[in-house]
Amino acid sequence: MLECVEEINQSKRFKAYFKDGTITEFGQTNPKKGTFIDHQDKELKINYLKRHLKDLETNDYTKPGFLSIFISWNKPTLKESIKDFNKRINKNYWEKNINIYNNERRKLETARNKRFSGS
Repeated sequence: MLECVEEINQSKRFKAYFKDGTITEFGQTNPKKGTFIDHQDKELKINYLKRHLKDLETNDYTKPGFLSIFISWNKPTLKESIKDFNKRINKNYWEKNINIYNNERRKLETARNKRFSGS
């Protein structure tokens, strides 16, 4: 990806520009609770990922679902997420990240279950 810019319009929050000329708009313009780059809330991040991991099944990092996961819901800042995303493109490094998200989700669910069961 050459760059990702925050360009809030009526339909999408970001535009990603890729070397091959692909331009992808993604991200809600007014999500109720924001995204991870807005609030850094790990529980909201895990809930988002649980609902959207299916977006990775395309195996196409230029798709809006991929971009939302790896840009809006990956690292605490937009700059960090873009840097990480570009590193993954260069190394074709996706499978490990999916496993990391699944592990994070399991840890959070375990902690949540302990909290509700009183253990």
